[in-house]
Amino acid sequence: MAVNKEEAREVVEKIEGVFDKVTAALPSKAKEFLREKILGGVIKEIKEYVTESRPPSLFLIGRSGHGKSSLINSLTNREVAEVGDVKPTTPETRCYNIVFEGLYSSWNVCDSRGLFETTTPEGASLENAKERLKKDLVEKKPDILLHVVSATEVRNLEQDFIVYKEIQHVLEKELGVLPPTIMVLTKVDHLGNPREWPPEEYPEKKKIIREVLDYMLCDVIKGKLGEDVNLVPLVAGEPERGYVVEGKVEKMAGYIGIIPVCALAGEWWNIEKLSEFIGSKLPASAVLQFFQAQRRKGLMKKFAGKMVNIFSRIAGGIGASPMPISDIMVLLPLQYSLIALIASLSCRKMSQETVEEFLAACRTTTLVGIGLRELFRQLIKIFIGPGAVLSAAIAAAGTWVIGQGAIWYFFDGITGKELLRRMKEIWKEKIKEMKERFKNKG
Repeated sequence: MAVNKEEAREVVEKIEGVFDKVTAALPSKAKEFLREKILGGVIKEIKEYVTESRPPSLFLIGRSGHGKSSLINSLTNREVAEVGDVKPTTPETRCYNIVFEGLYSSWNVCDSRGLFETTTPEGASLENAKERLKKDLVEKKPDILLHVVSATEVRNLEQDFIVYKEIQHVLEKELGVLPPTIMVLTKVDHLGNPREWPPEEYPEKKKIIREVLDYMLCDVIKGKLGEDVNLVPLVAGEPERGYVVEGKVEKMAGYIGIIPVCALAGEWWNIEKLSEFIGSKLPASAVLQFFQAQRRKGLMKKFAGKMVNIFSRIAGGIGASPMPISDIMVLLPLQYSLIALIASLSCRKMSQETVEEFLAACRTTTLVGIGLRELFRQLIKIFIGPGAVLSAAIAAAGTWVIGQGAIWYFFDGITGKELLRRMKEIWKEKIKEMKERFKNKG
């Protein structure tokens, strides 16, 4: 089971029914205002991420033998591309429409002919590889480029950068936009002693990976992009996991990160971090199918967290509205939608029944069960008038707590008293934050 577009449409219809019930007593003007704010925001997000989702488009460039095909196989969690150990195996650009059965997902991935070949791939035309590559990139319009470089060859890349600059010029001229590029350093297991693996168990291997990254960052990347480009570790405290390149895209020359990996079957390393970074840079419409296809629970859980933040912002916008809304119950449709979406991301059915199952586990039908109305009354006592800002904070915080609870329930299997205890605990933290924020200083 995975996020199904048809199920999502059915849920939206049911949410509209819930909205009609909880707003039945409101004046028509207020009801229409809320319909636009609540249903408009929810439907927009579900459309963008689910019902109008599309396959991500990835394009790999680099020399033959540097691990492009292995990288495709590791990212997709299956053998898709032919791997050649000695001579080039990719004649021209080979594109795959990879369908993930039962996961409502597919990817469009292109494995380019390697650059600067010394031998010709079987079945390859005699057309210059560089010119063919430029044409393919313009035709395929990728979301992201992956510049694949063997970590053992980082000191022989001058020609690669020359060709990449030519590619940039063509893409900007033909498409008017430059797709973000991630440099992927493959074969890091070959650095130093190949038998010393994984790096977490061999400090010397970890040190060598860091040294290669330092060389690429300081001598190559910064040398080409300028000293004012900011380089941030991908994982705090673990610089061997790679770096994010921050700055204006035109200044960055298209590169947004440099990430080392091992894509050898059975020895994968840092693939999930690379995948997470790719997903964070894809257009919204391509994110769901990218993450869902991989069956990586950690990635889907982080995506669910992103949805919680988005829906909380929508709730905050409703709370800040100038309309006189006396009952927080109007947030129910939004919160129901969020719970259903989180359930589906965890591979549960996206349905009203699944939402009701979670609410039963929380022993509540709404966030009222953990003190939302009581919080509102408490804050009014220490704040001069409830005000739009206060209402927005309560709406956003309440939705965030319910979303976090849904993640614990559907992804981590936390139920009963422990689930309720955790939700009450983070709710208390939110209460404390808001009391500090809104207390009367006069």
